[in-house]
Amino acid sequence: MADMNIYLTASYAAKPKDPKKTSLKGYMLDPDNIRWDEMVHVCRGLRKKDQRSQVILDLTNLVVVKNSIKPDVEFAPLFEHFHKGYANYILQSITELNKQIGL
Repeated sequence: MADMNIYLTASYAAKPKDPKKTSLKGYMLDPDNIRWDEMVHVCRGLRKKDQRSQVILDLTNLVVVKNSIKPDVEFAPLFEHFHKGYANYILQSITELNKQIGL
């Protein structure tokens, strides 16, 4: 049977704060010169490409499937981080995913 759990996945990409300075030697080695983009996705079941995400939360069973950013962080504080920034998106996504299967 297909995986019917709902997951939240997050991927991160490092971007230079000032793209004009990336030609300077070592610019991107200084953490103060980097900003991070967070890409969050809510889905039912995990696809192969979802496995590349740095963070995967199983929202159905309330467990951390993967966390390569900070492996020692448990589900509750991780979910709290995403809920603060993406509460509406998470709720809308879960509602839509449940409508698709008649819940």
